[in-house]
Amino acid sequence: WLLEIGVDPQDITWIRSRDAWLLDRANTQPTAEFFTTSVGSIASQYESIGGADSIENMFDRLEDSGYFLRLDKTVRPTMFHAATISKAEIVQLQRITNIVRMGHVKAIEADRIVLAEGVIATSVDHVHVDCSASLERSFGKKEPSPIFEKNCIMPQMIRAYQPAFSASMVAYVEANYETETEKNRLCGLVSAPNHDVDFIPMTLAMMMNQFNWSQDKELRDWIKNNRLDGFTQLIASVDKTDNEKMAVMSRIQQNAMPAMAKLQQFTLELAEGVKR
Repeated sequence: WLLEIGVDPQDITWIRSRDAWLLDRANTQPTAEFFTTSVGSIASQYESIGGADSIENMFDRLEDSGYFLRLDKTVRPTMFHAATISKAEIVQLQRITNIVRMGHVKAIEADRIVLAEGVIATSVDHVHVDCSASLERSFGKKEPSPIFEKNCIMPQMIRAYQPAFSASMVAYVEANYETETEKNRLCGLVSAPNHDVDFIPMTLAMMMNQFNWSQDKELRDWIKNNRLDGFTQLIASVDKTDNEKMAVMSRIQQNAMPAMAKLQQFTLELAEGVKR
């Protein structure tokens, strides 16, 4: 917004406590016009994960495939909040070159900003914009809990990036399934990510949920007709004679299981303290 209204990029100082992996907005459009990029990005994601030989290599491959973007090619991201951005927006943001990487802000005083790893000067004439709001700060230390437990429903995400769809499906499962065990099997928790490697258990949990849903015909039909779910309808409507789209679907089918296996491997490595 500041750039759009004509503020000189050199007059902006950006305190970037952590660099982040970002999602390309072009890959998140669930319409036929964007099939190759949106559904194709799922295929690229599975190929990138399944073919990776390490966690670091997985992120490299995801970036090379266009699934992930970042603002600065010289800085390795350590954060992932599933923020979406367009490539045009990246070009604009890269005009800002006054980047401060000293950790999180601890205090803003009249003449200085105190950060976790240092201090920078400021003044009462500067406009300070706080854009650091995060669910992680509110819920990051909360212990995960089952969505269904006794007489309590704890709404949480069961599909990555989609809280509205998740809430609708939790309600459907509550109304249509009997046992708590079955409800929780269909509504496995997909935790919101914070660190870069949180992408791994998040994606694995989402894929496992998708597999369980695919085994239940009535649930599959409900998801396909849910207006909050665009991709299932998009994929189900593919013309079997459309070779280009069928090639994308074939890539997904061929690489889904290898990707799940690799995510399971990487999850074990993370549990053992192996990140790279």
